[in-house]
Amino acid sequence: MALRLSTGLRDRMMEGASFKQIFAGGKIELYTGSQPTVADDAVAGTLLNTYTDASGAHTAEVLATGSVELTGGASGSVDTLTVNSIEIMGSATPFNTTLTQTAADIAEKINNNPKNMLFTASNGGGVTVTITAKSGLGTLPNGWVVASTVTTITTTDVNMASGVASINGLLFTDADTGALVKDPDQVWSGVAGNTGTAGWFRLVGPVVDAGGSSAVLPRLDGNVATSGANLNLSSTTITATATQTISTFTVTMPAA
Repeated sequence: MALRLSTGLRDRMMEGASFKQIFAGGKIELYTGSQPTVADDAVAGTLLNTYTDASGAHTAEVLATGSVELTGGASGSVDTLTVNSIEIMGSATPFNTTLTQTAADIAEKINNNPKNMLFTASNGGGVTVTITAKSGLGTLPNGWVVASTVTTITTTDVNMASGVASINGLLFTDADTGALVKDPDQVWSGVAGNTGTAGWFRLVGPVVDAGGSSAVLPRLDGNVATSGANLNLSSTTITATATQTISTFTVTMPAA
């Protein structure tokens, strides 16, 4: 078996997010049996252990959100859209056929703006553009002002809120010669919840991942053994209530 990257992980890395950023505050889950065929698949086997910082209870990150609702108008434009005084749209978006289509255009422009590094946008087929903070920001965006300026079109803006920071998540150091290693100031450990033989692991991001099938969530799957595996343990026999520790963890980007 080899390392397997989920569609969500590959898409986010192709759009400019780093591996380090994507998994900051995440956790490692250890399972029995063989890893799924693709990392988008639901988990298989029994969950034996969850590795966090010093075996602490993991609090998942909740991404802060705000919005701009297009409430009226059949011409004109949305001229600017700022969050915390940062322009995220890049340029004015003209009215296009309907308010729903205009909202879709705004979301697309936000997502394709190379100067927008902090937010994603969606409209869900309606007239409201939902602005979502990227992972890692936690509570920081709460209260940031969402402000739009318009010509003819009318809008209702809702400020950023409801962000929750990840607690006891795993962190990596800075990349060096194409490799990321675990933060040496952390102890990656967990108290086993079940007894069994470890077969594979899944590294997940800081937001909630319930383990179901997903083409959106970032995941890294790999096999487990005592040697020659993606994750080598001193023993693959896991006993409930025993503390397990990962002393080293390195992710390397190949040069070719």
